[in-house]
Amino acid sequence: MDLRLKGKSVLVTGGSKGIGLACAKAFVAEGCRVHIAARDKDRLAQAARTLGGDVKTHSVDLRDGAALKNLAQDCGDVDILVNNAGDIPGGTIETLDEAKWRHAWELKVFGFINLTRELYPRLKSRKGVIVNGRTRDSRTSPRRSGAAMRSMACASSACTRLPPARTASSR
Repeated sequence: MDLRLKGKSVLVTGGSKGIGLACAKAFVAEGCRVHIAARDKDRLAQAARTLGGDVKTHSVDLRDGAALKNLAQDCGDVDILVNNAGDIPGGTIETLDEAKWRHAWELKVFGFINLTRELYPRLKSRKGVIVNGRTRDSRTSPRRSGAAMRSMACASSACTRLPPARTASSR
């Protein structure tokens, strides 16, 4: 499939496995220059070997503000940002403690928002695209993960309401 993306530069967070890796694979197949970011350096290296193509890896925890800014600087030429990093804990409002909530929000919400804020001026000038990914862990029932998922979905959609660059939100 030719989506006319050849030569575009893409940053995929959470790009070492799952949906992020699948996105990176699709962008490589389209002829894009791909940056993948994740916390696990070894898993990133394996993903890069699997992907082939023009792929650069960035081992980074998006909860770390300085590391996030370095990532944005290293990926300053991106045309497409895919915010996909994060692990959403399963559980209910009664079973998730504050530490789990904060961990999830720091990565899935503030990681998305802060990276978007860093890259937005450049993306806007390049007529770039931002894709915010939200997923539900298929191993948990909606009742178990509902509170965390609804909170994350709400915060994630707030991040997509950015004027006037084109944005997309995936589910």
